[in-house]
Amino acid sequence: MASSASRVLRSLAKELGRVYRKEKLQDVPAYAYLHEQMKNFEVTDEKICRAHNEVQHVAETYLCYLESLRKQEELSQQYKGRGERSVESSAEIVGLKLPKLFSEDAPADKPDP
Repeated sequence: MASSASRVLRSLAKELGRVYRKEKLQDVPAYAYLHEQMKNFEVTDEKICRAHNEVQHVAETYLCYLESLRKQEELSQQYKGRGERSVESSAEIVGLKLPKLFSEDAPADKPDP
């Protein structure tokens, strides 16, 4: 359990470091709180009538939330809208080509008699 909890705490520290971008992670209130909670329930999590591994589960859930939030932000930046697109560029994005437009000036192919 200790190795799993420490793995989760390290992963949380990495994600919080990406979010807050501070040199000292101990200055981040969220990290300080999580670290304190993990230490408080490291050995005696059942002493306070909590479910087995509840604190670890909450930490893993928070980690999942932070990772998903970061990935969603990366995707939003990658596929951010660039304004209105023309019909031609929209068709090219999905791999289609528009037919050539009719023009009276262009010579028409005459069928063989």
